[in-house]
Amino acid sequence: MKIKFTINFLIFALNVFLLFTSCLKQTAYANPVKGVDTDSLISIKSFRKLHTMGMIEAVKNSMVLEAVVVANDEHDNLYKSICIQDSTGGIVLMLEGTSLYQTFPVGALIRVHVQNLFLSDYRRMVQLVASVDTSSGLLVTTGIPVPLFSKFIKIIKDNSAIVPLLVSYKNLSDSLQGRLIKITNVEFSAADTILTFADKKNKVGASRSVKFCTGGTIYLRTSGYADFAGIAVPKNNGDIIGIYSVFNTEKQILLRDTSDILFRGKRCTGAAWLKNLPQ
Repeated sequence: MKIKFTINFLIFALNVFLLFTSCLKQTAYANPVKGVDTDSLISIKSFRKLHTMGMIEAVKNSMVLEAVVVANDEHDNLYKSICIQDSTGGIVLMLEGTSLYQTFPVGALIRVHVQNLFLSDYRRMVQLVASVDTSSGLLVTTGIPVPLFSKFIKIIKDNSAIVPLLVSYKNLSDSLQGRLIKITNVEFSAADTILTFADKKNKVGASRSVKFCTGGTIYLRTSGYADFAGIAVPKNNGDIIGIYSVFNTEKQILLRDTSDILFRGKRCTGAAWLKNLPQ
């Protein structure tokens, strides 16, 4: 009798465990990605199409991204993340580590094994994360832990050539998220040229208005922790290289370093410039 009771109890306990784990998956509202060949190399453009804004997709099939690191945390304008891109698109890869630039320098060609990771977005910025938690009623995501870097990420080679994509204001779109872009004939709004990139003293980030001389505005976003946060915003005109980002509907560009600001010309004038003046 005692043996029979023990077996029945174990069966009951197993059923409870399976039910409990099923509930955990539901609270994470993960939607398994389907319809992709296993062990396949997938482009970032195709991979991003598997995501629906506001949702979370658990990557169940074996897929690999092959991409180049185009931005990291070397100057602390990115936090626990790197940006990677291939010829089709870019994406933010969340990593639970610091000084990531020492392991994943700009120009490193890497392979990311995405099975068992999650596609999500923060304020409409798509990102690849290692875990999701909704137990508090809010969505909390975390990156790949340091001990698992080698499981998910393989470095193929260093010093890959990177050419920023030249983009006009009218062509700025979500398809460029996470990519290294170059915008030309731009300048900071006159009001922002008396400021610094961010509030370094209080570690508060800031957005500075960047005006296209042909019309249109993008915002240069800088973390208060960036080592260049306290540098004065330049007053003249030229080109900016950076990572295209979004914050809800705001179009943003993230600097890797101030050397990516190539301002050598005079501030613009003319009818298009007048459209950019504060109303």
